[in-house]
Amino acid sequence: MPAIPRYLRTGALIGLVVALALAVGYFNIRPSSFDQQALVIDASQPDFFMENTRILMLNEQGTPAYQLRSARATHQRDDDSTLLEQPNLLYYRPGEAHPWLLQAQQGVVTAGGEQVDMITDVLLQRQDPSAPTARMTTQALTLYPERDYAETAQSVRIESAGSETTATGMQVFLDDGRLELLSNVRGQHELH
Repeated sequence: MPAIPRYLRTGALIGLVVALALAVGYFNIRPSSFDQQALVIDASQPDFFMENTRILMLNEQGTPAYQLRSARATHQRDDDSTLLEQPNLLYYRPGEAHPWLLQAQQGVVTAGGEQVDMITDVLLQRQDPSAPTARMTTQALTLYPERDYAETAQSVRIESAGSETTATGMQVFLDDGRLELLSNVRGQHELH
């Protein structure tokens, strides 16, 4: 039997290796695997989030209406709301230089921004250094920015210049600074 030349044996061996590699590649990476697969969309999953958020909203006159800071803001696709972690809202009243501070551990801004629900360790306080500061604390408060109005049905504690007032339920009219306590109002004043 005549001997097969070395170049034919090497070529046949390389051809066999290439054919084997193509076969393995075809079975591991099939053309059908490149077809687009339908994505499963879960409406309860957020569609985006932001960290260390700072939003400044201007009014029609170009002055600040509010400034919102949040450690994290997560937008929910299903109801178009935004969940806030550690929200800090400076709310400016028209014609006044000093804003109201509204902060909490958590918050939810509804679709369209018509309602802001602040939840857990809520603080509402006017930021005017020339006026006596009243700290209002509660566990939940709802702000309606378009109406310059906030309310809660929860227990409220108001601390101001040596006095402390507690109540159940509160309405705050931010446009004129009026505050209405709804029930179970108790007050304590310290004389110096």
